[in-house]
Amino acid sequence: MTLDELLFSPRSVVVYGASSDPDKLSGRPLDYLKRYGYTGRIHAINPRRSVVQGVPSHASLSEVPGPIDLVVIVVPAESVEAAVTECAEAGAGAAIIFASGFAETRLPERVALQDRLVAIAARSGLRLIGPNCLGSFSEADRAFATFSTAFDVEGERPDAPIALASQSGAVGTFTYSAMTSLGLGVRYFANTGNQADVSVVEILTTLAGHDDVDVLLGHLEGLVEAGALEALARRAADAGKPLVLLKAGRTAAGARAVAAHTASTPGDDPQFEEVLARHGAIRATSMEDMTDVALALTRGRRPRGRRVTIVTLSGGAGALACDAAVDEGLVVEPWREDARAIVGENLPYFGSTANPIDVTGAMINDVAILSRTLTVVGDSEETDAVLAVFGNADKVAEEVVAALRRFHESTDKPVFVVWTGGTGQARRDLLAAGVPAYSEPVRAVRAMARLVNFSLIPVSG
Repeated sequence: MTLDELLFSPRSVVVYGASSDPDKLSGRPLDYLKRYGYTGRIHAINPRRSVVQGVPSHASLSEVPGPIDLVVIVVPAESVEAAVTECAEAGAGAAIIFASGFAETRLPERVALQDRLVAIAARSGLRLIGPNCLGSFSEADRAFATFSTAFDVEGERPDAPIALASQSGAVGTFTYSAMTSLGLGVRYFANTGNQADVSVVEILTTLAGHDDVDVLLGHLEGLVEAGALEALARRAADAGKPLVLLKAGRTAAGARAVAAHTASTPGDDPQFEEVLARHGAIRATSMEDMTDVALALTRGRRPRGRRVTIVTLSGGAGALACDAAVDEGLVVEPWREDARAIVGENLPYFGSTANPIDVTGAMINDVAILSRTLTVVGDSEETDAVLAVFGNADKVAEEVVAALRRFHESTDKPVFVVWTGGTGQARRDLLAAGVPAYSEPVRAVRAMARLVNFSLIPVSG
């Protein structure tokens, strides 16, 4: 089986060291697998019990019937070498190691212990994820091989054609939670920790070939050899799938931090930038930025050009959006006089028909001003994308949101909305309707620019 099959669609999962308490770290993987509907075979390794959380339990892997695709090792670091040896002898396909206390400590004996794990696995073809990681999950097959409480939610989780692989467990789960708050969700997730064997780059490379993945997100602390990164970026580009990477360790202080966290060497940052630029991949600058970009790439329509028309309730916010747009390489130009005259027919005399189009606070008393203006903008051949900037105005928010939704449904141009302040319900309603909605103009513009760049910049092989 391939790596992605072993991790994300395993025929069987064995939890090695499983606890009967679903609230404990060592008990959560079994609880998740059962609760979220994994349909493959589930077994536990716990010599003291014959059944753990309703699942058959065995003294060793040699007693588990059938092929073993994935083993989730939840024992302490001191017991991991024996567990990995057992996995190798049983012919297991892959093993996830939760425990920390290996190369990230920089202690010679702990570095040597991690090296031994890799050597044991290599002899049998066993793939290792971790150590010092929190596991993986697949919404497609409900294979939740993780202990993170970020996934301990009631009801259905949002799902989107997004793959997220992170070297840091916290960065990965923080990003996942931010995505779910936007109604996006993640289809495939993996945390690689120390990356003793399997890396973020390898996982994303395998997932780039999945038909149910449209966007690839990754967080890196260390780099594998440059050829692997190049291969990932090329494969994503060839598949027409945006690749968004967030990399730590750009500075000397950051490099020290990642060495202590996951025993990583950050690598050559300019070379990293060059590889991404060569293949049209995107470098995120923060977790928030990566989430913003993912929203744009998943919900935003592909534009035909860089010309942006800004429709705003606030002249000040519109000016901020203009500066950000120009900084990001977008084009914000005044409309032709004849087109401005048409816009002006729908505005109060003190509104602005230039770009940005300022519908003013008069719109709060007459939302039809917005609807008529958006119709003109949508019909215009002078714009490729639309940014609508609003805020507060909770009393008329429902009516404004309805107008924005109608416009979004009536045009094939990308429509981004900023709604800042208020209760936040307007933005949530827009997101639920599939409209990329942000809480701040500059964030929205930056995300829009990434979508435009990915859509328009030619990628050379």
